[in-house]
Amino acid sequence: MAEEEIIALETYCSYYQVEMEFIRTLEEYGLISIRYEETKGFIRKEDVAQLERFSRLHYDLNINVPGIDALQHLLEKIRALQEETESLRNRLNIYE
Repeated sequence: MAEEEIIALETYCSYYQVEMEFIRTLEEYGLISIRYEETKGFIRKEDVAQLERFSRLHYDLNINVPGIDALQHLLEKIRALQEETESLRNRLNIYE
């Protein structure tokens, strides 16, 4: 089994100039998943893009974490509806 690539949160915070408290709040809301080893927190490399998006929403657009949570929920709902629409179109094309 391949080793999972992870990034230390301290490294992420210093590189992107993000507060650790913001990241902990995102975790409390269930928006990101942090893996803890001893006393250090790590995030998977695949999740960095999503964390960057949340950081931009918060720091550039001044959206608080509950607002980010609501936006994330709505975006997931839109994606699900788009997938359902595509599935229904494909089924409809069979009968044309």
